Amino acid sequence: MKESKNLEVNQVISDELAVIELRKFVAKYRRRDARKGLLKDEKLLDEYPNVIDAITDGLIIFDDKNHPKYKLREPLMDSVENIEEITFRTRIKPSDQSRLMDGIYIQTQTAKYVLRFIGYITGLAQGDIDRLDKEDYDTINQICSVF
Repeated sequence: MKESKNLEVNQVISDELAVIELRKFVAKYRRRDARKGLLKDEKLLDEYPNVIDAITDGLIIFDDKNHPKYKLREPLMDSVENIEEITFRTRIKPSDQSRLMDGIYIQTQTAKYVLRFIGYITGLAQGDIDRLDKEDYDTINQICSVF
């Protein structure tokens, strides 16, 4: 029987402050939306609910360049390597994007591309992505959707 290493967390910052932090992060990577005033609180709360929760719980922190780091709610533990935290790549070069799409028919294999993309952005192997807790996966997926 697998023993749960579930992380107990308490709200560290308010939802209002979490939305402000998320808006700054998203605005950096979606400048056009920010310029047009499209990053409304309601939209952020609707599109990134897990990210807001992770920020309020203190699991997502942003460095001085606004790059996110996420502490997994359910760390991946095994005999080789323990993964407790994810540091995200914040840029995908066109040549890397092309490599990730290689061999994929994007119209019918979107899910396959999304998994490759998440692996690239997080540095996680496919097997590690499969082992992620659902809430951790949803949070990571929402963060990756910004890039």
